[in-house]
Amino acid sequence: MLEENIIYSLFPKLSHLILNCMHECEVGICAGRIKLTELTYGCPTVLADNQGKCDRFKVVIPYAGQTLTWEVIFDANCPKEPPDFIFDADGFLPDMQYLPSLNQWDYMDPGSLSRVLVELLAQYKTYQEQLIFASERLSFEYKALIKDTEITSHDVEIYSTRTENRVGPINFLIKLPVDFSRIPAYILKACKVDPGEDAALLLVTFNNPEGTRITPQLYLSPRVENGLGGSSQLRIPGFPDRSCLTEYVQEVNSLLTNKVEQIVQCYEKRRDYMSALLAHFGRSVLEYDAEGFYKVSFLFEWNDFFFMIY
Repeated sequence: MLEENIIYSLFPKLSHLILNCMHECEVGICAGRIKLTELTYGCPTVLADNQGKCDRFKVVIPYAGQTLTWEVIFDANCPKEPPDFIFDADGFLPDMQYLPSLNQWDYMDPGSLSRVLVELLAQYKTYQEQLIFASERLSFEYKALIKDTEITSHDVEIYSTRTENRVGPINFLIKLPVDFSRIPAYILKACKVDPGEDAALLLVTFNNPEGTRITPQLYLSPRVENGLGGSSQLRIPGFPDRSCLTEYVQEVNSLLTNKVEQIVQCYEKRRDYMSALLAHFGRSVLEYDAEGFYKVSFLFEWNDFFFMIY
């Protein structure tokens, strides 16, 4: 929903909370932005034109390769009161003692709603972790991943789809501990879109708790994808039969780490080669690529014959 439409429809005394939520609140390991949808008015005599009346809406939150849709309910007659929430997950009941921003609601603080959503999402993450402990396979995979790798629980989001007849698919969204800071800056800054945080996320989907079919997907932030040569230059292997999540995550992490190391080494060798050329022929240089060290041109003279070498 366009921001101008949201501002047009919102009850004015709630706008400072909503705008902060839209612009400042980054949630989850992918640092995603919250979106608003379905703005409505709580009064049953609502008119067709909702300009400045809407006091309830739904927030769409990126989480574990899915989106959570929660309804936020304010009261336009008492705008300073904290909101109520309706969640789209059966069985999720947040514990009020872990919601300090809601217990000590500060209407004047624009970040109040954003902090409540972050605290609720932290409890939802714990709720999802507890759900998978009912499965021996999933419980083993998650605990081993946290124990045997550099990845912590803060780097993993879990989402389990549940119906009356079955459990699954189950998503593990994992932030890989790859150091992208060594990629030369000129490569990263070439990205034309909003770069966001440099990160690599691995989404591993178990079709069911027994793991009879497992599908991996790799997501790279825009600058990283550009720095590694685009998505076509990087292919992750399929999830091997009789393998475990820990082994597979380490394999993909090593693949990315080696790719970064290859890019850095090539850059350093070009830089050293360029330095050697400039040391020998510096007085003859016309121009050279001082960022990527891909090109250089010289003007030489031999027996009154002048020529250029590129």
